[in-house]
Order: sequence, then C-alpha cells, then structure tokens
Amino acid sequence: MKTIVQKIHLELNHSFSCKHYETPFFETNWHKHDEHELILITAGSGNALIGDYIGEYVVGDIFFIASNLPHWFRKSHAKMIGSAVVIHFSKNIFGDVLLSIPEMKNIALLLQKNNGLQFEKKAKKEIADAILAIEIAEGFQRFNLLLQSLYKISTAYKHHLLTAN
Repeated sequence: MKTIVQKIHLELNHSFSCKHYETPFFETNWHKHDEHELILITAGSGNALIGDYIGEYVVGDIFFIASNLPHWFRKSHAKMIGSAVVIHFSKNIFGDVLLSIPEMKNIALLLQKNNGLQFEKKAKKEIADAILAIEIAEGFQRFNLLLQSLYKISTAYKHHLLTAN
C-alpha cells in the first residue's frame, strides 16, 4: 500500500493545529506527516491501522502517533458518523532548550520515539479532558494544555505500545 505524505497546515496565530473532524473528513487514506498527532475519538467505532498495528477503536479512545508513522482510521459502517478531535504539532515545537530542562525529560523521551500509543482508564479520562479544553482554549492556555496532555501521556503507566517503527 502506498503511503501518502500529508501536509499539515497550522492555524493562523497558533503554534499547533487542533481541529474537529467529522464524517466524511474523519476518514483518510493511508498517510503520514512530519507532525506528531494526538487523536481523541468522539463518535463512531471501527478499525485503526497505525504502523504495523491493526485494532479496533471506540468513542473515548485516545491515540498518540509519532511523526512519520503511517496510519488511517476506518468506520465500522459506511453510514456511521465518525468524528475526532485531532491535534498536530511539529517535532520541534518546544525547541532544544526547553526539551533539555529536567522537568521536560519525560516529554523529550516521548517525542524522540517513533511509537504509536493507546491509553487506558484514568489516563484516558485526564488526557481527553485536556484535549477537549484545547479545542476551545486560546493563547498561552492552549499551549499549556498541550504541554499538560503530553506530560500525562509521557508518564501514563496504563497504555498500550501499538507499534515501534
């Protein structure tokens, strides 16, 4: 299967993209992009292909997909509504200086890996709340919520490693 390289466009006056996608824009071709991706499924169910991982997704699932890791999501039924809040951010959004400080160690390690991750129970609820808040936040609060989400992801013990390319 040929992988499409997708170009992500940042939103005006923001350092990262946070968008709500709904059917028919929810489903995409097998693709990858330079940006890391954080996805919260808000409607529908189906199959996720992330690297060499194949599995099911349902409402409330959260996936972290590293930069350049091919992926797609397909609904179970064509008439089903599928939607997700999707965050895209550059590999170097925080710069080398910020990532080198001790408080950022876990986030720096997360961003260095080429993994796909899926989260469980408590971590999923906390991360979902932050993602939904990002969707409506502005300015520094928006950026701070992204940092909080990535910290929760980088320290979550209840997660599944989906793939490591």
